[in-house]
Amino acid sequence: PVTLPTTCTRHLPPIRKLRLIRHGNAEPSRFGQTDYARPLDQRGLADLHNTTQQLLARSDNTADWLWASSAARTSTTAQALSAICNCPMQLEKELYLAGPESILSVLQGTPEDFYDVILVGHNPGISMLAGLLNSPAQTIELDTLGIVALTFKGQWQDLNFGQCQLHGTYDYKTP
Repeated sequence: PVTLPTTCTRHLPPIRKLRLIRHGNAEPSRFGQTDYARPLDQRGLADLHNTTQQLLARSDNTADWLWASSAARTSTTAQALSAICNCPMQLEKELYLAGPESILSVLQGTPEDFYDVILVGHNPGISMLAGLLNSPAQTIELDTLGIVALTFKGQWQDLNFGQCQLHGTYDYKTP
């Protein structure tokens, strides 16, 4: 009998897709209104509509999970994106005006069976994180409803600065 050598198949780390999105344009603060409660303004709503229509036309309009700040402007943005991408979403108060380290901590808590994740947040933290994930020396400035697409290999719990590959920044706002 012929004995075939056994081969060791190494398990490669999974490739994760991450899209960081800044919320749409918000109304200015009104007397007695908290910043947290500021809704999207008319331009923000129009840009969000245009963005969701553009995403519907794309082949990569799905996601496994969506994190978002629970502030009014981010939750409105996230609800529309969650519906288009057909994914569950989790609103987190700790993402409200969070810095890059706090946002990273939330992302590290993503369930491991999710491979394609979106996070909707606020500036300056979301833009700072976008740059830091790709390269600690890189600066990315997201405009309202700006999107940055990144990938990395590994587990969510191990996600850290300088670990992602940048695939592009884009927006689909109304011209």
